[in-house]
Amino acid sequence: MKVFTYDVSAFEEGAKVGMNGDTKPAEGVLVFTTWVDKGLLQKNLSLPHAEVDLTHLPSREKDLKKYIRSLSWQWDLTNGVRPGLWSQVVARIQGRAHQREEYEQCKKSLFGERGEMSPPLPMVADRTVQFPSYFLSQGGLCVVRRVVTVLSYLHPDITWCPVLIPVTCVMLHYLQEEVKVYQAVTNMLTHTGRTEKGERRTYLMDTRLSHEAMNRVFCDLAKKYAKAAYVFVKDISGSDVDSVLSEWIWWIFGALPFEYVVHVMDCYLVEGMKVLYRVGVTLLAKWHKQINGAPPSDVRQSIQDFCRNISSHLPVKDILMKAFKIRNLSRKLCSTLQQRHLETLQRKGAPAITIDSPTHTATHGSIALSPVESSILNHAQIHQLWCWLPQRFSLYEPRIIFSSSDDGYHLRNLYQKCADNQPIVLVIKTKNDEIFGAFITESLDYTANKNKSRAYFGTGEMFLFSLTPVPERFPWVGVSDGGDLSPSQSMFISADHTSLVIGGGDGDGIFLDQEMNRGHTKRCKTFNNAPLCTSGDFHCVSVEVLGLQQEED
Repeated sequence: MKVFTYDVSAFEEGAKVGMNGDTKPAEGVLVFTTWVDKGLLQKNLSLPHAEVDLTHLPSREKDLKKYIRSLSWQWDLTNGVRPGLWSQVVARIQGRAHQREEYEQCKKSLFGERGEMSPPLPMVADRTVQFPSYFLSQGGLCVVRRVVTVLSYLHPDITWCPVLIPVTCVMLHYLQEEVKVYQAVTNMLTHTGRTEKGERRTYLMDTRLSHEAMNRVFCDLAKKYAKAAYVFVKDISGSDVDSVLSEWIWWIFGALPFEYVVHVMDCYLVEGMKVLYRVGVTLLAKWHKQINGAPPSDVRQSIQDFCRNISSHLPVKDILMKAFKIRNLSRKLCSTLQQRHLETLQRKGAPAITIDSPTHTATHGSIALSPVESSILNHAQIHQLWCWLPQRFSLYEPRIIFSSSDDGYHLRNLYQKCADNQPIVLVIKTKNDEIFGAFITESLDYTANKNKSRAYFGTGEMFLFSLTPVPERFPWVGVSDGGDLSPSQSMFISADHTSLVIGGGDGDGIFLDQEMNRGHTKRCKTFNNAPLCTSGDFHCVSVEVLGLQQEED
């Protein structure tokens, strides 16, 4: 685990805070929001009395950039211009953030009316990193959990952004409203606007591939603009040089003191990603100069320690002025390199996904799950299944609601146990140790107790899956086929007292007999799946059904 400066245990403890916190400025350090632990902040930092600067911001982008670059380092942390500056700047960032009403509705749905429910932190952010929380209070950390969870729910296409949490934490120090923080970070992730030159301004990466491409861009920039430092790290680390430099973003959002991060954010919010690249390259060059050619025993730790203790030998003004003096490190160059590396990664394919690394398998952001005592699935396999679920269901905890070993081998018992549960995950283990099943969105009581001819039901969110020998998910064909679908392509599930069938059309995706003893699996038109076991016919060893429940505090 990569460990940085600040403790974030409150993220995992699930501290509670009400939905409607007081957002009026507190007494003392007036410019900070009520989500800041001002006692802790004042204990660690020497804060002068706040001086309010009412200077009007330039309207033209070029003028605003010069204004911020020339003045940011002069503003102490309590300068009254910053809350207004950040509010106005983030309002100019065009993205896909939802409006206040949608955010509040989603928040209540996920956290309850009183805001006291605590679903796990989504894996849109890297859970292997101990994130900096800076000087937020327990209530502030809980707001960060809410913002990130709602963002992950409303924007399932945003799958990976390791620095989302520290950026959100910093924003929460100065932006007074929770929904404004959500809109700011979401718009930064989904920014679609252009600069006055017509260039696309990037703030945050939103997928694993784009994040990997970003790290490769930094390596290219380090070779060009901090060549001596790059060669020095390469001589020490050898082939591991790219891995060492891939931590560059954490030099800024993990190791730099809070006051330095705030000054970087002043410029970053106006100019975008290129500011971070410039600061990262500058930190690398300054570190190399400071160690004066003496190879450290641990180069990663050496760079982090340099950044962590930077205030003792380099004022923030020197860092920013050096960063902005780098010639030709332009947004266009960064964008070109990013696109080039992204295309290369896409041609090579995504990094290999393994069942033992559930945080690398999510289509929308994985979460941490409590252990479940399953006779079929191990913890990693349950993680894999939960990564495949629709986003709104992945926030719930798994629980066993039917097990053939405990409840008997008969469909009647399965229907009775599952009657009041939806959605569910059906899992079958065969005599040959093959494991497969289906995600079912409707109650199995839908037709089981009705005396009428067999009928199919279900929704397009259903899917078939296999977990061994290779994990594979088979979604409904209607997800990718935009044309007209035949009735046989929407035969999701049929359940009666004689058998359970999932997936129809020229074959049964899964067929299970009345006594849950034998069955078969074939390609079906509804899911266009390969047979889920080798022979097609199978003998059941065990059948389980997993239900979903909200995490209890």
